[in-house]
Amino acid sequence: MGLPEAAAVLALAAALLLPQPAHAAGTVHHAGAGTAGTVHAEAAGTVRGAAVDVTGTGTGTGTVHGADADADADADAAVDARGAGAVHGAAAGTTYYVDATGGSDGAAGTSPAAAWRTLGKVNAQTFGPGDSVLLKAGGVWTGQYLDLHGSGAAGAPIVLGQYGTGAKPRIDFADTAVDGEGFGVRLKNVSHWEVGGLEITSGQQPTDRRRSGVLVVGEGAGAGNFTHIHVKNTYIHDVFGTDRRTGGINFHARGTSTGPESTWTDVLIEGNTVDNVADTGIQTMTDALLNTTWAHDLDAFRELVIRGNTVTRIHRDGILVRSGLAPLVERNTTDRIGESTTSTLPYLDDIAVVAAQWMYATTDAVFQFNQAFRTRKLDGDGQPWDFDQRVYRSVYQYNYSQDNEGGTLLVMDQTGDNVFRYNISQNDLDRSVGVFHLVSGSGDLKVHNNVFYRSAGQTGQMTGTSTGKVAYTNNIFVNQGSGAYSISGNVTYDHNLYSGTNAAQPNDPHKIIASPQFVAAGGASGLASAGAYELQPGSPGIDSGVAVSSPGAQDFFGTALYQGSPDRGAHESAAAPVTTLLSDDFGDGDAAGWASTGGSWSVANGAYSQTSTAAAESLSVTGSAGWTDYTVQGRIRLDNASANAGLVLRYADAANFYLFRLNDGTDTADLYKKVGGTLTRVAGASVPITPGAFRTLRATVSGSTVTGFVDGNQVLTWTAPAGEPATGKVGLRMHSSTATLDDLRVTAP
Repeated sequence: MGLPEAAAVLALAAALLLPQPAHAAGTVHHAGAGTAGTVHAEAAGTVRGAAVDVTGTGTGTGTVHGADADADADADAAVDARGAGAVHGAAAGTTYYVDATGGSDGAAGTSPAAAWRTLGKVNAQTFGPGDSVLLKAGGVWTGQYLDLHGSGAAGAPIVLGQYGTGAKPRIDFADTAVDGEGFGVRLKNVSHWEVGGLEITSGQQPTDRRRSGVLVVGEGAGAGNFTHIHVKNTYIHDVFGTDRRTGGINFHARGTSTGPESTWTDVLIEGNTVDNVADTGIQTMTDALLNTTWAHDLDAFRELVIRGNTVTRIHRDGILVRSGLAPLVERNTTDRIGESTTSTLPYLDDIAVVAAQWMYATTDAVFQFNQAFRTRKLDGDGQPWDFDQRVYRSVYQYNYSQDNEGGTLLVMDQTGDNVFRYNISQNDLDRSVGVFHLVSGSGDLKVHNNVFYRSAGQTGQMTGTSTGKVAYTNNIFVNQGSGAYSISGNVTYDHNLYSGTNAAQPNDPHKIIASPQFVAAGGASGLASAGAYELQPGSPGIDSGVAVSSPGAQDFFGTALYQGSPDRGAHESAAAPVTTLLSDDFGDGDAAGWASTGGSWSVANGAYSQTSTAAAESLSVTGSAGWTDYTVQGRIRLDNASANAGLVLRYADAANFYLFRLNDGTDTADLYKKVGGTLTRVAGASVPITPGAFRTLRATVSGSTVTGFVDGNQVLTWTAPAGEPATGKVGLRMHSSTATLDDLRVTAP
C-alpha cells in the first residue's frame, strides 16, 4: 500500500485512519534514555473559540465510535466517551489576532485590523481564562516559535487557532531554540489550553538538538498537576530531533528525584497528521520512570485520548503511551515506522527496535479501531502492537495490521491479564520471531476471535509461548506458508479453526481443520475493506466457537455479541433466519410420525425411550426423505453402562444414513456412515460421558460436510465422498443399548 510523499500526506490523512504497532525482538523497552523502549501516548483536543475556525479541516469532535472494554472486566459493553465532551465557548476572554504580513507588534492585537505581527509578541504575553490567540490563515512565520504562558480555567480554556480562510497558519521554527531545545509550540507548566488548526515544521537543520512540533512539558518551579491540554487538527512534518524525547507531539514530565513532579488529566490528541519526523510521532513520558522518589510512574497521564491521527514516515516509534491510566487510543493510522524519514542528518539516533502503536508502564488501556502498516524490523521488533513492560489489564481490539515486518504482537516481561481480541492481521511478515513474540517473563494473555492470514512464502511461527499462560481461543489461522504452532505446557488451544500448513499440530480438543470460507481472504487493504474477512454463509466458523468470559461488546464489524452460538474469527455473523422443519418434545404423550425397528419404544414422562438391550440395532426415524441440508438437535440420555446412542441424519433406508452418537464404553462422540449396509466410523473425538445424564447433541449436514456438536461445542467435522447419502430423514439409533430422546428439533437455512 503505497503512500504519497510530503505534499500528499494530508490527503492520505483524510482518507485513512490506521493503527500503530509496537516493540518486539526480546529487547527490554524501557523508558530510560539509553534503552530500547518507547511509550505510546498522545491526546488530541478540539480547538474551541467564538465565531472563528480553530479546528482546521480535521475530523471534528464529539462521538466516540465503538466500545471501550477493559480486559475481561466491566467495560466490555461500555462506549467510551473520554475526550468527547461538548464544545466550549471562549468565556469572557479577549481574542488576539496575529497577521504575519499585515500586522504590527505596536497594535492592540484585539481585532483583525489591529493584529500583531510576530510570534515573539505572543510569547511576551500571559494569557488568562477564555482568551484566544488566532493566527491568520495562510500566514507563514519563519524562524519563529510559540512559547505560551498563562492558564485557562474549567469551562474557559485558552484557544490557539486560526482565523480567516485558506491554508493552515504555518510555523517554521527552523533552528531556533529555548534552553537548547527547539519547538514549534510549547506549553510549559500550564493548564486549560486548546491548540489546533496549525502547520508546524522546522526542516533539516545542522544543529544537533532536541526538537518537537508540539511540546507539552511540566518542569521546575512551576511543575504540578495540569489538566485539559488538547492538541487537534495540526499538521506537523519535517521535524528532526536528536533523541527519543523529541518528535511530533511530545508530552513530558521532567525533573530530577529532588524536583517537583508533574501529571496531566484530560489530554486529547485528535485528528493530527505527523509525517517525516524524528524521533517519535506521538508520545507521553514521565521522568518518574527514571527516579525512585516520584510517585506517578503508572498514572502520570489520566483521561488520555489519542484519536484519529495519521502518523507516517517516522524515525522511531509511531504512537507510544507511557505511564497512562486507562488511556483510549483509537482510529489512528500508522505507516512506515522505523528509520523511514527522508532525513540524512548524521546526528539522528541509530534505532534498533520500533513498534507502531504501543504502551509501557500502563494499566487498563484500550487500543481499538487502529490500523498499522509497514513497520520495519531493524535489529528486532517491528510489530504493530506491543504490550510492553509493566502493562496490565489492557486490550487491543478491532484493529487491522498489514505488512509489518516483525509480526503482529509483542508481549514483554512484567505484564499480565492482557487481552488481544477481534483483530485482523493480513500478511504481517513475521521476520522477528513469528506472528507473536512473547518474551520470557510475560504474564497471562488471552488471544481470542482474531484472524491471522499468511500467504505463501512466510516462515514465521504462527503462535508463541512464554512463562505465562497463553490461551488461544476462537481464532482463525490461515497458514499458506511454512510456520509451525508453539507446543508448550503454558499454551492452550481451544475452538480455533486452522487452514493450511501444520493445521494438525495444535493440541486443540475442538479444532476445525477446514477453509474458513472468508469473503475474500487476502483481499483487504485496511479497516474499510476488512469485510474480506467476514464469514460466508455455510462457513464452518459460524456458531462453532465457545463463549468467552467478558468477550467485549461487539465483533470487529460492530455486530453485538453473541448472535446465537459464538463464531470463530473476528466476525460474529448475524443469526440467519431458519425454517423449523420438525419439533417434537413428546409432551403429547405419543410418537406419532415415528417409525421404529428393533427394540422396545415408548413415550413416557415427556420423552421417547428405547428400553431393551436385546436388539443389535434399535432405530426410529421421522421426517421427510426429501430433506437435504439441515440441523438436527436433541437431548439424549444413555440409560445403561457402556451404552451408545445418537442422532440419525439423511436416512434413506436401513442401509444408508449417517449416525452421530455418544459411546460410554469409549468416552467418545463418533460419526458413522452406513452405505450399502456397511457401517464405518469416519470421525471421532474424546468426550467424557456419564450414563443417566442428558447431553445435547447437534449435527449439521451442509452439502457433503457433516459437523457434530456436544453441549454446544463442536467436536468434529467431516466431508463425505461424492455419491454418499445426500437426502433423508432424521432419527435415533442405538446398538444393544437403552437410551432416551427429548426436545428434538430440525431446522433448515
